[in-house]
Amino acid sequence: MSELSKCFYRVTADRSCRDLCHPEYATCWQSFVGITKTLLPGSYKLYLTLLVIPPLVKGGGYTAEYWINHILGYASISFKTYIQAISGLTLQCLLYKLFGRLHYYCLMGVPGLVSAALVPKLPHVHLRLQGITYFNMMLEVMIKKSRLRCLQLLRQSKLWATICFMLFSAKIMDVLRAKTVNQFWIMYPATAPDDGKPTPAPCLHGASCQAYVLDGIWKYALVGFTIEAARALVSKASLIYGEPARFARELRQAIGPALPLFLAVYVGSFRSISCWLAHSTGRERPGHARLAGLLSGAAYLLYPKYQIFTLGFTKFLEVCSSLPSPSTFTLTVVSCLLQMSWEHHLNTVAVKPRWMELLQRLPVLRLVHMCSIGYMYHALVFHSHLSPPFNSKCVNYCSDFRVERIKRRLVSWMLEHSWSAC
Repeated sequence: MSELSKCFYRVTADRSCRDLCHPEYATCWQSFVGITKTLLPGSYKLYLTLLVIPPLVKGGGYTAEYWINHILGYASISFKTYIQAISGLTLQCLLYKLFGRLHYYCLMGVPGLVSAALVPKLPHVHLRLQGITYFNMMLEVMIKKSRLRCLQLLRQSKLWATICFMLFSAKIMDVLRAKTVNQFWIMYPATAPDDGKPTPAPCLHGASCQAYVLDGIWKYALVGFTIEAARALVSKASLIYGEPARFARELRQAIGPALPLFLAVYVGSFRSISCWLAHSTGRERPGHARLAGLLSGAAYLLYPKYQIFTLGFTKFLEVCSSLPSPSTFTLTVVSCLLQMSWEHHLNTVAVKPRWMELLQRLPVLRLVHMCSIGYMYHALVFHSHLSPPFNSKCVNYCSDFRVERIKRRLVSWMLEHSWSAC
């Protein structure tokens, strides 16, 4: 039992779920009715960026069918997240009734995991969006918590983190160039025609090299700016009517150039190096994507964020066909390794072993989604100094800040408690 859990049990020894979770409601049933009435707007607010950003990035070609599907998808994931939030908060009371006391892992972790399992089936694209987002945040917390020397070095050294990202980028671009997987990454390399016919020019892209490079720089810089602007608008929208002058000032401060610059340099350098290698050797070769991915990965220095590093690390694990050396940290991410590596491995292996066929039937993405949400819910309350701001934003929007109040209540109990007897 950890020291933190011992402290938790001491300060909650004579407390009930009402004392900690819903002091404003006399009974658990009243709490359930109350959250059912109040939590829906927060779920829709959480996914506003998902409603706004994709059409802006798409840039054209809108149809009535596109808008209908896009809006229905937004409404669907928002409503299902609302159900998940109600389930998680209600499970806190049910688990208290079951055990007769407040339990360290049953306050946030278990309710988060079970509520993710109970939520109505999400479309694969939305399940993957949530699963990868929460898994990347879980990796971030694990890296911050880990006492392994290599991870401490990565956490403190931008140079080593950049070298690792360059290696991730090299492997990812190599696999995407080979077309053995079809999954999301920041960008995609030009690939050979499916008919196998050689292209007249050394490069695989259609336009001139200059137009190809400039198009990538412009489009991805615009994507980065759009993401930053949409994120800033959503976070500062409440100031529009009350304090418009402050809104304009804080909006300018919230939109930073680092993300657009990183995307523009990463894509522009990859395309430039790919074209230069193709012209130098007379034709494009599969190994060029690997080398261009390696060198362009140095752009990480412009935006050395955990979100980018963990995205690269996750994708690197996903496209690898073999496990890295065992370690305590690696064992925690084996589940993610199965997500996308199957697509690469199954498309390249000649004969599938029996164990691979059995594992292929497991809902790995759903399991990763459940475990990551449970872990991050627990981390938000008990390791909040390590939890990413986005995790706090997600949970607080969806719980109408009830979880934040639970955390503050716990902290106040610990500060008021007499620890002389501990």
